[in-house]
Formats: sequence, structure tokens, C-alpha cells
Amino acid sequence: MNIGYLRGILYGIEEIKAVGKSVKVDGVSCNVMGIVRDGMEIRLLILQYDESFQLRIEESKATALLDTSSRPETNRMIFHNDIKINAKNPFDSVLKVFIDDREFKVDSSEHRRLNAQDWEDILIIAQFLNYGWQPDEMDYQNIDMLFLTSLVLDGDYMSIPVSNQNPELRFVMGPCHEVHQVEKPITLVVGEDYPDRLMFWDVTTGVEHWVQINRVYLLDMWEEADKIFSNPNFQEQMTSEEITQIRLDFERKLLEVCPKGMCFPVIEYECEDELSLKFYTRSFLDAKPLSRSSGMGFIIRPDQPTGTLGLRLKAALIQEPFPTNTNTIEVELFQYIHTTTRDDILLK
Repeated sequence: MNIGYLRGILYGIEEIKAVGKSVKVDGVSCNVMGIVRDGMEIRLLILQYDESFQLRIEESKATALLDTSSRPETNRMIFHNDIKINAKNPFDSVLKVFIDDREFKVDSSEHRRLNAQDWEDILIIAQFLNYGWQPDEMDYQNIDMLFLTSLVLDGDYMSIPVSNQNPELRFVMGPCHEVHQVEKPITLVVGEDYPDRLMFWDVTTGVEHWVQINRVYLLDMWEEADKIFSNPNFQEQMTSEEITQIRLDFERKLLEVCPKGMCFPVIEYECEDELSLKFYTRSFLDAKPLSRSSGMGFIIRPDQPTGTLGLRLKAALIQEPFPTNTNTIEVELFQYIHTTTRDDILLK
């Protein structure tokens, strides 16, 4: 870092409008610092402090000091830790913001933990202090326990379009996703009929849910890739040389996760509409994580819109390779994702 870098940060901030409205959402203290303009882009900045996150971090550090075992970390442990140390972000699904009567769509958002060595964020906070911003209860919290949410508002602006010194703010929320632990062992049988619902429970709250498995089958990802690259609609979009290059790159990555002659298991199921399920094999969960040069993610959709109960049919892919003659697979219904829409956040 040098003085030129600092100068670039300061000169990039062309205009600031301090707001300083505080609200507590889901136990998280939030302070809407205000708006900054960089060029023709404006961003609404929100500082957050999640006390429960700080407590979890302190507990995690204490546990690490007490744990003298040399057992390697497993995928299961990593998933558990991810949930424990994730801080809540009440503004993670904002669709649009009303500032007084003016509506602004949110073009993109960013949420990051502050770091005393991240001078860009520190200088922006210092600038807001110079413009009269009041941090309220966050004044004496450690910097690395604070999070900054940045909402980029859609449009081009020559100036910040807010004139009221004390504007009313309303954040209109879209769907958000909450991860819940289940860890229910299930033996899947390829091609088997599943006449009965399976019941499962949230391990934290004890709330009961259900799933109706429709079918379990093995999907050859190499055959699926061949269908995509051979599709005339796909071939019309680019040259043969571009298709060849994209295909070679795709197949190189696919080879790392699924060798030729192997398949991925797929589970088609029905459940409560706002839930989606994540399955992993028990051997994967209890194995040491593998390091790969690259990663791939796949989205699978059922061929039919509805299942045996007449509800929306969903599909879960287990991204582990199995031989084509596999009959049974030991898995866990490991997590469910609950999709909800939060109430609007209003600051008068």
C-alpha cells in the first residue's frame, strides 16, 4: 500500500449523503450509514453487528484451543462450521429501496466482514464520520466483528438524488434461503418404488417435515453433455472452433469429478413447497475434503412438472460418481433449505 492508493480511494468518493438510521432485525444491529456516489453509480451502505456471531466465533476459538485431537477435518465438520460461523444478513435479499417516495431497484449487493487492514472500507467509514454520521451502539465494537452491506442502486446519477435531511427508508425484500440441519440416514434403492412418505426433523427446532421420493436413478453426465453440445440450437450460437474449445474445457473439468463410465445419482421428490432438500452420501460426509484444481456445479430439473401426490416435482443431484450397476446407496438427508420472504424493513 502507498499514499497514491489512499488518494485513489478518497478521490473515487465524489459525493456522500449521511443518513445514520438504526434498526435491529433478527437480533442484528443495523445502521444505514448513507449513500456514496462513485462516478455515476450510487451505493447505499449499511453497517451491521451480529452479537450472536461474535459469541459463536469466541466459542469456536475456545473449542479449537481445547481440542488436541489430530483427527483431520471431515466434510461433515466443515458443513457444521459453515453454519456456525455465518453471520446473519437481514439485507441479503433486498429487491428495491424506497427513499421517501422515490423507488430505486437494487442492481447488485455485497456483504463482507470488515478488516482493519482493508483501508478502502476504513476510509469510507472515516468519510461518513466527517459528514456527521453517528454509529450509535457500534461505536466501540471491534472492527473485525462488523459487516458492511453495499446495495448498488440501479441507474446513472450525476448527484445523489436525496434532498430530505431525514428521509424515510423502506427496503422491499425478495426470497431468502435459510439452511437447516437434518442428518437423517436413508438407504436409496435405484429404480425402487417409494409408496410412503419419509418423515424428518429439524435437529435444532425439532419441527417435523416430510418428503415423498418418486424415483432414484443414475444420470450419465457424459451423455447429457453430448446432448447439449450436439443440440442444433446450441451450435447456432457460436462457431465450431468455439464449441470445440468450450467442450474440451468442460470435459477436462468433468473428468475430475465424474470419470467416463460413471454416473451421478438423482433423487426426484415432492415435499412442502417452500422446502428443498440436500442429500450426501455418508461416506462423503465422513471423509476428509479433497482439493481439486476446479469445481463444477450442476442443476437438474425433473422431466415432469408434478409428482405422484400432484405437487411440484423437485430433483436433488448427488455429485459423486457411481458405477452404472449400482443398486443401493447409503445417504443422509443432510439439510433442507427453507425459502421465505421477509417483511419489509421500514426506518422512519
